Amino acid sequence: MNRQQPRRILLTTHSLPAGGAEKFFVNLAVALAAHHDVHGFIPCLAFADRSMRSRLAGLPLTSAPHLNETAYWLFYKFRQLIRNRWPHLDIELALNQSLIRRLHHKHRFHLINTHLYLASQYACTAFAKDTLPIVESDHGHYAFLPPSEHPHAQPIFDRLTALVHPCHANASFSQNLPWHPGLIRRVIPYGSLPPPATLTPTPPAPPVHIGMVARGVEEKGWLEALAACRLLRSQNLSHFTLTLIGDGPCLQQIRASLTPSEQSWITLLGHLDQPETQLARFHIGLLPTFLPGESLPNTIIEYLNAGLPIVTTPVGGIPEMLATPAGPAGILVPLAPSGRADIPALATALHSLISEPTRRAELTSRSTLARQPFEMNRCLASYTALFDELLASPHAAS
Repeated sequence: MNRQQPRRILLTTHSLPAGGAEKFFVNLAVALAAHHDVHGFIPCLAFADRSMRSRLAGLPLTSAPHLNETAYWLFYKFRQLIRNRWPHLDIELALNQSLIRRLHHKHRFHLINTHLYLASQYACTAFAKDTLPIVESDHGHYAFLPPSEHPHAQPIFDRLTALVHPCHANASFSQNLPWHPGLIRRVIPYGSLPPPATLTPTPPAPPVHIGMVARGVEEKGWLEALAACRLLRSQNLSHFTLTLIGDGPCLQQIRASLTPSEQSWITLLGHLDQPETQLARFHIGLLPTFLPGESLPNTIIEYLNAGLPIVTTPVGGIPEMLATPAGPAGILVPLAPSGRADIPALATALHSLISEPTRRAELTSRSTLARQPFEMNRCLASYTALFDELLASPHAAS
């Protein structure tokens, strides 16, 4: 095919909540749409995060028809009843297969890019006997796939054309899965948009502001972050504040646990559509995650873009993200034997950055180097090069 012509590309994910994988899905869709004819297939679009969906305005999006939140809940219950009696019959999978085939019949896409397991499942089963290239963007989800589920994933293992890992850590833990021998694998870090031009760093004067932004799941280390800061306060280190940005049961638990005294130095802002606008207020970025399957947290990229020294854990691709020729752009805190972030070590790392402005400045200077691999132009160029390679193959659908 003529490489000078815009390609028709279908990006698909099952739903669009506020999460790191979904944020990259949106970033990539918007970046590709500047050069290609990009469509989105999001079956559960009715559940989409408002901010995520608004950023896709102008792109043609297809979802499962007539499935608002109530209708989908009823459909899901019916699906489960059928699967309990006939385990191999999945009406949702069959519906999405039919929808994506009809979409392809109408637009004749040159390539499909899937995000997360369910999207790959219905794309690979729908086009099991087709030569249409299917490229999956890996978001660490294979860490959650137990061997007992491998038979259900076999259509993906047998059909996927290429698998893009955001970091070498993901590539390592997924390499032993039963992929077909012709699978093409690449490591392409997430691309991020630059921070708003209006952001200016807060002067590094007391009090020092520690900030944490993440999904509101316990495995991101919210409780450990709070415990470490409480430990520092008990040791009479008081010239710092803590701001938590996120929402969920874990954050609600923290809010209920705060004493009146703690409310004077701990702020919970809840979920923000654009947390980047708050990062200029921080002096330190915190993410003590111990999430299984953690790959390339968007939060770390946002901290690097804001020039923040970072305190985090050596989970997934995080050590790769902080690496620079001058040394890491943050402090990596080990996990405790429990598998969670080590609270005393976390407190020690925070203490060093709170008390040593020169140390903070040193790590800030490194963040400029560490953030370069995550520029959107680099990511887009790498994805485009991979698409060119696949579409140049004599076996690619035309």
